[in-house]
Amino acid sequence: MRRRDYITTVGSGVGVLATTGVGQAQTERLDRVCPETDATAVRPGNNVVFEAVASSAVDPSTTEWRVEGAGAGEIEGGAPFWSYTHRTGNPAAYARFDDSGTYRVTATVGEASVAWRVAVSEDAPAAPSGTLTCDPGPGTTVTTRDEIAVTATASDGGGALERVIWQEGRNATYVDTTGMSGADATVTYTMAAGNAIWFIGGYPMMAWVVCDDGRVSVARTDGPSIAAFRDVRITGTNAPVRAGEELVVDADLDVEGSSTYHAFVDVETALIVGHDPTTVDSETVEVFTGQTETVRLEFTTATVRNTQTFPVRVETRHAASETDVTVIGTEDSGAHGTLAVTGLETNTPVTGGQRLTVTATLSNTGDGPASREVTLVVGHDPTTVDSRQVTVGAGESTTVSLGYETYPVRNDDEFPVRVRTGDDSASRSVLVRGRGGDGDGDDDGGAGDGDGDDGDAGTASFAVSITGTNAPVTGGQRLTVNATVENAGGAAGAHTVELVVGRTPDVVDSATVSLGPGESASVSLGYETYPVRNDDTFPVTVRSPHTSDTRTVTVHGTN
Repeated sequence: MRRRDYITTVGSGVGVLATTGVGQAQTERLDRVCPETDATAVRPGNNVVFEAVASSAVDPSTTEWRVEGAGAGEIEGGAPFWSYTHRTGNPAAYARFDDSGTYRVTATVGEASVAWRVAVSEDAPAAPSGTLTCDPGPGTTVTTRDEIAVTATASDGGGALERVIWQEGRNATYVDTTGMSGADATVTYTMAAGNAIWFIGGYPMMAWVVCDDGRVSVARTDGPSIAAFRDVRITGTNAPVRAGEELVVDADLDVEGSSTYHAFVDVETALIVGHDPTTVDSETVEVFTGQTETVRLEFTTATVRNTQTFPVRVETRHAASETDVTVIGTEDSGAHGTLAVTGLETNTPVTGGQRLTVTATLSNTGDGPASREVTLVVGHDPTTVDSRQVTVGAGESTTVSLGYETYPVRNDDEFPVRVRTGDDSASRSVLVRGRGGDGDGDDDGGAGDGDGDDGDAGTASFAVSITGTNAPVTGGQRLTVNATVENAGGAAGAHTVELVVGRTPDVVDSATVSLGPGESASVSLGYETYPVRNDDTFPVTVRSPHTSDTRTVTVHGTN
């Protein structure tokens, strides 16, 4: 994982020169970050956090910590900040001082060192106070798609509040840092519930309230129960059917959650039909988290005289998918048309605010003319944005273009679009680029070919597909992810492809790929995993500015 680059450092330290294998000299150096100066004071029984910034020649994981002074106890290097050091590159530890006196705390790596003097007395400033609250809180249930907000409220009589270090409460894994200042402060950390693996596992979240002189306190909060999200999408029907026959609806069921904690999930489904919604069938399917299972629901249609088109809907506890079907009436049982969607094309990717166009090829596979309203439905929460009335003769085909003006999103957004005829439907995943940038450093939102045109055939568009990983690995070993990158656009281009890991996404590696139109290349990305004590399962994503692909991997604990 990359170490953070520091432009300036605080305090002072001791450094020596190290020689690299190519004859270049690099400085091994440690400088104070917290406490900011070489001296601090704390009351007996309170804790102090110590942190240094390490030069690039230093391996922070090899830092040795020691405490000197009458009755001095041990300081365990890194604990509970192993993950913090791994992510930031800063050696960090904390110590508790029970007895009054003067102590010296030293951090050493090779010949480089940095030290602090700690005065412990009843006259020293008290530790800061901190409380945590969670919204939604314990006793409630949310899904992995909901948001959770954890709020830290802190006070310090000396007005030296500096930051909150957020950790999960199982392995003390570092989550993030939020700055604060003054004597009283309130900060909130918001996350997707699906990323709060500690709450999913029933563990608390921790917040270290840190002052600029190193005084610290820690607060904890439990969170809500987090249920795996049960998603559903209709994949097909046997419509049109004749009145009195069986109507069959097939749907895919996906479970979004933690494969470690949610594992096998019962998904209860219901088939609801008609303009006056009526439940006509139900089924419970066991789905393993991260995988897809298919459910088939059906019912016997009524013996109606006239042909009818009406909605059918498959629902789970959390989601629903809907399409229209046609039942041929007994008086219309002669020649009848069936309008199938046999082709689907789009002009994506487009930039937010531009028109997204979907062109469908429609074929009448029936033995009579088909007159239908064709609709364009977009989004994970399906919304109809355009429609056309179409008539196609038996055995004939036609094309229809539907579209809408996309919302001017700031960040890239990928979602499904679906064309429905009442007899059939087809869908594609599309990309709308954010107006805040295309993810590769170009501010014009283009595809990186310099012409500034978004969504035209004359741009480079990189599709990525993960081809394999070396998972499972043991904590501390290198995790490697292999992927294929293909330029699906109409022009040559160069883009950055990134490896993003974890439920709180972190970019851990990247490569720049240059491809001509239609060309493809293989990339291998990876990073040194954190030496977790317990098994950890999490997502890894390879992404370009245009598409992404995700897999779930496992890192075995060192225990």
